Amino acid sequence: MSAWANHSIPHSLNKAPTVKKIIIRGLSRTKEIVVRRELLFKENQVLTPEALLASVQRLKNLRIFSKVLPYLALQKNNQVILTIDVVEKWTTIPYFSFSSGGDTFYAYAGIYDINSFGRFIETGIQYDNWNGKSGGTFWFRNPRFLHKRLLAGFNLGSTTRPWQLYTAEGEHQGKYILEKKMLNILFKKEFKIWLEAGITLGFREDKILDSSPTEKIDANTLQLLTKRDKTRETSITASLRIGKLNYDNYLVRGKQSTIYFKYADGKIGSDKTIRKVQWKNLIFWRLPFKGNFGLRFNAAAIDTQDIQNYFYIGGFENIRGYFDGQFRSKVYGQFNAEYRIPSFQHDWLVIQHIFFIDAVRTANNFNDIKTAKNIYSAGIGVRIISPRIYSFNGRIDIALVSSQKAASYISFGAQQFF
Repeated sequence: MSAWANHSIPHSLNKAPTVKKIIIRGLSRTKEIVVRRELLFKENQVLTPEALLASVQRLKNLRIFSKVLPYLALQKNNQVILTIDVVEKWTTIPYFSFSSGGDTFYAYAGIYDINSFGRFIETGIQYDNWNGKSGGTFWFRNPRFLHKRLLAGFNLGSTTRPWQLYTAEGEHQGKYILEKKMLNILFKKEFKIWLEAGITLGFREDKILDSSPTEKIDANTLQLLTKRDKTRETSITASLRIGKLNYDNYLVRGKQSTIYFKYADGKIGSDKTIRKVQWKNLIFWRLPFKGNFGLRFNAAAIDTQDIQNYFYIGGFENIRGYFDGQFRSKVYGQFNAEYRIPSFQHDWLVIQHIFFIDAVRTANNFNDIKTAKNIYSAGIGVRIISPRIYSFNGRIDIALVSSQKAASYISFGAQQFF
């Protein structure tokens, strides 16, 4: 039995063989149908190197296997027996984590599984706490709805989160507490490996429970905080993804660009009028010594009159080293670059080192974004990863910033920054 190597047909075959039998080994929890439906061929069909390599990558992209190894055994009459060995990851994840940085403490606990019932269905429930305020979310995702490359799912939740307010220079203006209840129902269809379209129906209820402005708050922000009425939002969000990221456990390669259009208006039962566009881009290269180099570029704009729907840039997601949500805006551009390389590798543990640069530019309209000042941070970090446990990734980052007003040079969290 030998692996099909070098993208070529074995020399003993003068044409693409026929698959006599497919054997899948290593499954203990996952149903065999999960593997078979990712394959681009079936038994008694012709097998090409391209179809085999693409099928193996599809299985890796499920991210429920730490290894996927195909082997071929040559048979008579130009036939082969294909054996696929897989090593399952542990995917039932009870978790507790916290993030501290940007003058905000965020803790959460819950349990989720991307391979629920062994059928590659994601379910999860989470309790979260923002600076002492509690909330929770339940979600369901079936990425192979009706055994097609169709995702169907929903998330239902309620959070009570404090939002800190700052001037662009980092001067604290106060805070407000937002109570948010939401239900999102989503569908996505993959037409090609590089093309996916989706739609999300959103139902949300917002209420500002309390606010604590300081004397440094500006008049416009103060006026926005005086709106205490409960508001309901009914929205439709359309998305289009071009490109594809391919995974080999914790390593990533590929290019992906996704654009989102969100619309909410009284015509569809919403108290609010919102028009939002977001453009998200990711590029990853595989480098020697199991290194990764990644770039992220995001740009977005929103037309809204509600302070809770502004973009809050800084802290956990956009730029390290600054206060969480320090840069409040209606238009922004964001750039992140990371070089990732491991210093220790084992089947169960990887220690990965990070070198990064983050940059953002924010404004309240398109004209101002052209002349707005770039804000930077740069630094190093460490990731503690378990390749055999899905999504096990602890993060520590140390950032130096370009502005005098910064939150914390050290931040902690879970998962890669992007």
